[in-house]
Amino acid sequence: MKVLFVITSIPYAKDYNTVLNLVKKLREKDHEVVVFFSGNGVYYLISPEARELSELGARVLFCSHSAHQRGVPTDVGWAESNSTYGLSQIIGEYDRVLVFN
Repeated sequence: MKVLFVITSIPYAKDYNTVLNLVKKLREKDHEVVVFFSGNGVYYLISPEARELSELGARVLFCSHSAHQRGVPTDVGWAESNSTYGLSQIIGEYDRVLVFN
């Protein structure tokens, strides 16, 4: 199964632990997982804990425009720059899409 998480909520919201636990369980079962940060979700790029998503085997993407608007550095090695347009192009490829706002 292919699962996409779209996260627009800020780090330190209650959503992070939920997403982390879901990613862990999905990866344990070898499901393909992508996490996409957009809007205020790009603040996860400066949250050290968020790197764990990538370490678990999830592909991590972020909206570069959202990061630029918020002054968030994008030179992290564990997440890939993308856009909401890019998100619109790939969203149909996933069996499940979960949005955390």
